[in-house]
Amino acid sequence: MLAGLCIGLRGLQILFGAVIVGLSAQFITAQKVGSAATTTRYSVFTGAYGILEGFLGIAALFLSSFIPDIVVLGADAIGALVLLAGGIAWAVETRGFSCTDPTKAKKILDNNLLNQGKRNYKGDWYYGILYGNPNAETAWSRLQSSCKKGLADEVFQFLAFAVLVALLVVGWIRWRKGKGGGGMGSRSYV
Repeated sequence: MLAGLCIGLRGLQILFGAVIVGLSAQFITAQKVGSAATTTRYSVFTGAYGILEGFLGIAALFLSSFIPDIVVLGADAIGALVLLAGGIAWAVETRGFSCTDPTKAKKILDNNLLNQGKRNYKGDWYYGILYGNPNAETAWSRLQSSCKKGLADEVFQFLAFAVLVALLVVGWIRWRKGKGGGGMGSRSYV
């Protein structure tokens, strides 16, 4: 029963990791001025780690004699911390944002995670997201889209963190049962 739960949680972990990588990669490829923010690049790492660690957990389920439980528990703990840090970084950078209030457009525009880069040229600011001098409606649409993607990146990092915490709890229970003579012996917890 726990093995099926773990496989389902690992599937979510891999899916969330892929979403994080996809959203973060969109921010990186859309960058028009300068290089992407460190938080964005770190998010690609967190998503990729989540994907790879998810596959490690699935492999450990079937190859328990080759992959010790403690290795997967350690990787889950590291992954939880990595994803929590990524989610917090996005939350700090986007706190107080409203993606639906046009009066907050300037706040979104000044955010280095969302504006696709900015540069000061002769006292005027130029923003990558406003490339091509779009009309006001198009500009707001771009800002709103970028804002929603940023908040989604944040939320998926927190969701992936929650999945890893659940896997840690289940893994610890299974590991303790195996250690305490509960009949699981060397079985993998994931």
